[in-house]
Amino acid sequence: MRLSHDRRVAVLLLWISLCTFAYGQVKPYNIYNNAHDGDVLGVFINKGDSIVATCGIDATVKLWRIPDFSLICTLLGHTSAVNNVSFSGNDAFLASASSDRSARVWNVAQRQNRCQLQGHNGDVLCVYFSQTDTGRYLATGSSDRTVKIWDWQTGAELRTLRGHNGAVTGVAYSYNDSLIASCGEDMQILVWSPNSDQPVIPLVGPPHTAPCTAVLFAFNNHFLASADRDGFIKVWNIPSGQLFRTIEAHDGYVSDITFSGNDLTLISAGHDSTIRVWNIITGSVLESINIGSAVWSIDVTSNGSTIIAGCSDGSIRVWNRRPTFEKDEKKQAPPPRRTNK
Repeated sequence: MRLSHDRRVAVLLLWISLCTFAYGQVKPYNIYNNAHDGDVLGVFINKGDSIVATCGIDATVKLWRIPDFSLICTLLGHTSAVNNVSFSGNDAFLASASSDRSARVWNVAQRQNRCQLQGHNGDVLCVYFSQTDTGRYLATGSSDRTVKIWDWQTGAELRTLRGHNGAVTGVAYSYNDSLIASCGEDMQILVWSPNSDQPVIPLVGPPHTAPCTAVLFAFNNHFLASADRDGFIKVWNIPSGQLFRTIEAHDGYVSDITFSGNDLTLISAGHDSTIRVWNIITGSVLESINIGSAVWSIDVTSNGSTIIAGCSDGSIRVWNRRPTFEKDEKKQAPPPRRTNK
């Protein structure tokens, strides 16, 4: 039986509406529930884009395969929340920072604890490997208001940097290891030389007016980005220290930031459940997505195609995007060096 014209039109409209509804039900991100028992506080992808490390309030560190996100192992040893993780430049080691007042270094292949670094008088909130010399040095920041630099292979505490008036919430090496940036609840961003006890680059421009949450160098070492709890991101020129741009990025707490490998694209995440991709030259938002849960930490694969978020509901959420460039300088050897969240 042949359908009348009006009936054919009605059927076509119904088919379009059903397809539109079905498309609306397909989320543009994947959810991996129960990744941790509680908030996922840290996320870090290795240079090879083959493993992502996560850590959480449940005192565990976990390694997951990319791209299927099957669990490789759970690393146990910390006795309190693990706040941050960082891979070494050669992907052989992983560092973790914990509220048990210690940092640990793990052998990734052997899945074993290599050493424990103790010396802070408060929660260790952030950690980052140096990337040159395969990550012999480690920077940690703590609620005791200090940044410490370690030779983790010998266990030696090389230097304690004092200058913050509140908890140090983020620490980052430049990719050539010549500078270390730190941020804190005192709203300060300080830039240090690993060989000096005093900040070496004063930042010039309107400062943050809320506690800072994250700090990060671009891979070319020419930009430094910082974020705060009021939703703002600032981008600073290095080495001049001049403020380059202020971005009103999120509705409240910006929890993490990470550069993509072209050095012009910055990705941010917040407690407003959104992830946003920014052009730092223009300050314009390129993409934005609401992933349905407050985000604590993010990282991105080399070509910018996959953003992994650690969320407050214990899940890992993965936003698969089209590649934004062919390769990422973050995944190459010296002079790069990636700074932490």
